[in-house]
Amino acid sequence: MHFVYQIYYDEKSQRALDPGFIPLSNVENKRPDWYELWVIKNFLEKTDLIDDAWYGFLSSKFKDKTSLQARDVYEFLETIDSCADVITTSFSWEQIAYFLNPFEQGNVFHPGLTKISQQFFDSIGLKIDLAKLVGYSGNSVFCNYIIAKPVYWRKWLELATVLFDFVENGERSGNNSPARELSGTTSYGSVRYQTPMKTFVQERLPSVILAQNRFRTRVLDTSHVLHLFERLFDEHPRTRRLLHACDTLKREYLESGDPKVLDSYWKVRSLIPKKF
Repeated sequence: MHFVYQIYYDEKSQRALDPGFIPLSNVENKRPDWYELWVIKNFLEKTDLIDDAWYGFLSSKFKDKTSLQARDVYEFLETIDSCADVITTSFSWEQIAYFLNPFEQGNVFHPGLTKISQQFFDSIGLKIDLAKLVGYSGNSVFCNYIIAKPVYWRKWLELATVLFDFVENGERSGNNSPARELSGTTSYGSVRYQTPMKTFVQERLPSVILAQNRFRTRVLDTSHVLHLFERLFDEHPRTRRLLHACDTLKREYLESGDPKVLDSYWKVRSLIPKKF
């Protein structure tokens, strides 16, 4: 059983929906500053989840970003239903592969993201060192492009609520420096418009949750059909091979704990031509 929703905000995004997914309206968009977190959080707070069912909350741009349609997702779910709790997609797979974790990646585009995120996690007593966090395609994801069973979504709701309350209460009290920084803006996208930093923290919560919990994960891999992000890498077969090797080495390191494997990742990464 699966309940995979696609969020829309207006007529344009509604027209872009895949008819195979369930439309989830956010036309009222009462808190646009929280983006998908607001929609997903409200849904989970009001809905009794079915334990063995799959749930997802995707944007209207899901097909454009991943090349996947609803039928692709459902076919994959049928093949792994009894042996997995979480499915990650390979959107921005090359960035997940190259960077040590999504926070390092985010810091390139939003300077200060790692520091602010670490301050938040320290403030709530979550023991995680973002400088050492290792992420790969099986435990890292962007844009909340994740489909999972309730065992995952309950963990997500717990952490998302802590983030939401931390920022909201800090803004009201006026004396919470990390909360103010999370509410501060950073440039986003080619048009360089301003977006709250908390937006980029909330979309990295899945990577924290997957790193700290032993979920059974599977990757719905479309890396072979997606172009490399041209702002970071040139499209070249050798670059692709090296990026795939980075992802594999990080997975092997997490499975073995062997520091030599992680050293190999750094060596392979150093061979990848980059534009930043």
